[in-house]
Amino acid sequence: MSQIYPYRLAKFLQDQVGDGLRSVIYYEPNEYEVVFVRDDESDYDDEDIDGIVADLWADSYEQSIREDLRGQGPLDCTVWVFEEAIEMHFVADERQGVAVALDTETFLTQSTFIGRCLEIAGLE
Repeated sequence: MSQIYPYRLAKFLQDQVGDGLRSVIYYEPNEYEVVFVRDDESDYDDEDIDGIVADLWADSYEQSIREDLRGQGPLDCTVWVFEEAIEMHFVADERQGVAVALDTETFLTQSTFIGRCLEIAGLE
């Protein structure tokens, strides 16, 4: 298994985007940990988080399938763009990784290329 530093990542993100950071979740095959959650995002109960982590496990399990199918080398991260949040899923290996959620506005400010693509495509 890969060595993962979720607290280091959470600290980096807090320094970079401040209040734009919504959450950081670290997971491995048999457990998970909510490393950071912003106060206004803390209304998720254990059942909600269990469901999110189950989805992350499934996504990371499919990592090797995606790598083989696309032939682009190792899959390091997937990004989901929602109206209210951008979620990044950093995959270490099967059923292990870190998921990060940022405010959409914060992410687009940090990554103007994606924001510009959304604008040009008429999706923003």
